[in-house]
Amino acid sequence: MLHRQHGPQLYAARGLSNLPQPSHFPKDFQRWCSGQTGEPIVDAGMRELAATGFTSNRMRQIVASFLVHDLSCDWRAGAAWFESQLVDFDVYSNQGNWLYVSGRGTDPRQGRRFNPTKQTQDHDPQGRYQKVWL
Repeated sequence: MLHRQHGPQLYAARGLSNLPQPSHFPKDFQRWCSGQTGEPIVDAGMRELAATGFTSNRMRQIVASFLVHDLSCDWRAGAAWFESQLVDFDVYSNQGNWLYVSGRGTDPRQGRRFNPTKQTQDHDPQGRYQKVWL
């Protein structure tokens, strides 16, 4: 429904918002893609994605948030990376989730920053997931 209603605007830098053009830092983006950001939960998620073509929905949100909010990279680069990596890629879900996390979608709260430390405490307190992928 969102695609039918907004079409190409969903792929524009501003998405559905009035936010300015997102910044982008290619070196930081490459570190994110390769799972070498220095943030263990993010690096584990990105390495799982590279190795399997899959990661959980929660991990997708954590790594997306880190790219957009912590590394200040363009959400569209992250969306394109997911498109190239995910074995279960769905254009509608992918685009909607990236717009949501970046604060450029229909949610009026201007973005979802997932605190990596809190996410680790909540979802991997013993570090088992990180041990597998790091």
